[in-house]
Amino acid sequence: PMSVADTNQQLRSLVDHPLHAIPSLQVAVVRAGEIVYAQSFGYRYIDPDPSQNLPVNNQTRFRVASISKLVVALGAMKLVEQGKLDLEADVGEYLGFGLRNPAFPQVPIPVRSLLSHTSSLCDGSRYSIPSPYTLRDFFDPEGRFFEEGAHFDPHHTPGSYARYSNLNTGVLGTLIEGVSGQRFDLFMEQEVLHPLGMGGGFNVSRFTPEQMGNLAVLYRKRTDEVWNPRGPWVAQVDDYHGAVPPWPLTPDPDAPEGQFIGVDLSSYQLGSNATFFSPQGGLRASALELAQVALLFMGKTPPILQASTLQGMLEPQWIWNGHNGDTLEGQALSFGLGVWRFTHTPGLDSPLGHQPRPWYGHLGDAYGLLSGLLFDPEAGNALVYIIGGQGADPAQHKGLYSAYTHWEEQVLSALKGLLS
Repeated sequence: PMSVADTNQQLRSLVDHPLHAIPSLQVAVVRAGEIVYAQSFGYRYIDPDPSQNLPVNNQTRFRVASISKLVVALGAMKLVEQGKLDLEADVGEYLGFGLRNPAFPQVPIPVRSLLSHTSSLCDGSRYSIPSPYTLRDFFDPEGRFFEEGAHFDPHHTPGSYARYSNLNTGVLGTLIEGVSGQRFDLFMEQEVLHPLGMGGGFNVSRFTPEQMGNLAVLYRKRTDEVWNPRGPWVAQVDDYHGAVPPWPLTPDPDAPEGQFIGVDLSSYQLGSNATFFSPQGGLRASALELAQVALLFMGKTPPILQASTLQGMLEPQWIWNGHNGDTLEGQALSFGLGVWRFTHTPGLDSPLGHQPRPWYGHLGDAYGLLSGLLFDPEAGNALVYIIGGQGADPAQHKGLYSAYTHWEEQVLSALKGLLS
């Protein structure tokens, strides 16, 4: 087995690499149901004056991108257990308007398909819109964001084909509001995050000044789509300078890309459009907090869901057969319910190398951040990483033995050494 000192050294060298640096890295390792390692490297805030840089610690929270989807799925399954949400029901029953793929108007879109990316819904050019726009603005031909039907796959019936889509979770978050009668961010805090000991959430305008002060900014060495590995770090998101914003922020549909607008919650209509909370990617959490999600599936935390529900989330809903989905260039070969299933197919979803059985969890990739929560509930092992940005073009830093980036392979390889 590797020593902790070896692991620290390996990970530190990644952060400092002159040609493809990363601004920050936070990791955690669970072995046999116990957290055995948690470490942080680099900076949560990078200033033009390096003496003003602020380091990452194990309590720093990041916008963890699509790992959020797994956490939202836990909230949805809570409503399933309570009998308020039926996985087989037509999503339109909960939305207050009919939602069908116009190419297949007779085929219902079941709630279950939102969790397995088989709904036939697509992102189009955007999947988060501010209130007072509503979900109908995506799906109604008269809606402002209909985009000539870009939010529907015209070629595949619901249930038949997996196409990873952020909008699925935006719809799910809106359903959660409709059936729970609670605002999405508050429901998630109360029903999932706080019971698991997770203090962040989807709405930074609810953060305390202390929480805000330990929120990581995400960075890239990129300006106007051009990468410059020797250039400065450019803030991408969550650059609040420690100030708590008065309301949640979402991309501004009337401004150039990268600009955000506040959403006034006082006039928000519950159950009309939770996409501006970013259910698909907006959870702020630390690696240690994400480790609690893995521990939940191992029966090691307060049981916020029944064991049979958790087991059901891991069952395959979709497995790639060579032509029944888009695998994200080989990264996604199987989905459970809100869960990514790692089949360890060589050269594809194999950042852990050969393994005797599937691992589960979720990956994230947004605004430069790369994140992963991977767990083997049978052995009680889990690996969590949050890479807070990219200093070089990821297309030029592909992995050597999987469809993931070289950074992710190196982090996972270092962490895996602590499991043996």
